Amino acid sequence: MLACAGAALLCVAAGAQQRLAYRAVDNPQFLPAAKVSFLKPQDRVIGVVRGNAVRAYPAAILAQHGVVNDMMPDGPIAITW
Repeated sequence: MLACAGAALLCVAAGAQQRLAYRAVDNPQFLPAAKVSFLKPQDRVIGVVRGNAVRAYPAAILAQHGVVNDMMPDGPIAITW
C-alpha cells in the first residue's frame, strides 16, 4: 500500500464541507495501515517515528483541521500543515 505500511494512520470522520475556521484534532484515533482504504498511493502524509511509536498524518486531514495535537511516548506533539 504505502511506504509507511506499518504505521498507524490518523482517521477522522468527514465533517462539514465548508469550514470558516480550523478546528484542531485533539485525541486523534488511528487505524492500522493495512485497514486504511481512504488513502491512495499518491496521497501525502506526514510521518513521525518516536521509539516504537510510528504514526502517519494524512495531509488532506491536516489541510482541513490545521493542527493535530497528539501524544507520543516522550510527551505531547503538534502536527501542522
